[in-house]
This record gives sequence, C-alpha cells and structure tokens, in this order.
Amino acid sequence: MRNVFFLLLFSFGTVTAIAQIDANQLLGLINATSTEMNAISNPITGSLIFNTTENRVYQFDGTSWTTFANDSSLPIVLVKTAGYTLTAADDGTIITFNSATDITLTVGSGLPIGFNVSIYQIGTGKVSIIGAGGITIKNRLSRFKTAGIDAGAGLVCTAANVFHLTGDLKK
Repeated sequence: MRNVFFLLLFSFGTVTAIAQIDANQLLGLINATSTEMNAISNPITGSLIFNTTENRVYQFDGTSWTTFANDSSLPIVLVKTAGYTLTAADDGTIITFNSATDITLTVGSGLPIGFNVSIYQIGTGKVSIIGAGGITIKNRLSRFKTAGIDAGAGLVCTAANVFHLTGDLKK
C-alpha cells in the first residue's frame, strides 16, 4: 500500500510539473520583416529569425536566409508587382505577379534539385522567365512567357542549374 501511495504521489508531481510551463521562460526569436531581415549585414551562420512578412522561421546558412519546412500543408503565396529573382526561400511557394507592364522572373544559380514554384500572371503584364548566367530553362515548345491574365506555370529544378517550365505559356 505504501508503494502505491508513493507511485501516485510521484505520478501527480510529474504531471503537475509538466503542466506548469511558464510562457515567460520560452525562447523567443527576433522578429523582422523581409526587408529588415535582408538588410542585416554579416549575419552569423546558423542565426535564426522569425520573418513577420511571411510568418516563417529563417536560418542563415552562411550565404543566404533559408526557411525551415513549414508544418502547414498550405503553401505560401507571394505577391509581386515588379521583376523578381528567385531564392532558395521561395521553394514550394506560389508567386503571383500583378503588374500592368511586362516583368521578368529571373532564375538564379544555386537552387537545389527539386526546387519548385508555381507562377501566376494576375495583371495584364506578362511574366518572362529567364535564367541567370549558367542556368538552363527547358520548355518543349520554347515558350518562356505567360500567355495572359490568369495564366499559370510551374518551374522545377530537375538537375543542377537545369529547370523545366510548363504551363500556359507563349513565345
């Protein structure tokens, strides 16, 4: 009977200790907008920051800020109104381009195999997809520009610096 009493007392103490986590004792990350995060000069490799623009945690890998996998099953939608260059942090995102004039999406080097984005033209300005130096973008019909309003395209890195582009495209 005495052993049962001590077992119950120990169990109650363990449950009580686990249930009493003080919110003030949790580790919090520094918050910053995308602009503030990208303006940090000489961040230390391994630094962590919470990006309030995208509601994601980023880590500095020594070269650029990369995002951790989001535990949400929904992808992030980025809205762009001007030309844009893809970064590793854009992997798995949906990028909408809302512009009245034609704009350019540039695919930079160093993006990993398996990197993929969805691209949508929302405004009247068409989106031309080009590769920076050393990047090859392939399309069966040699079409690298969205076809018009509400056109969509998918871009996937299938080998080092080689990307396949599919979708509602024109020359």
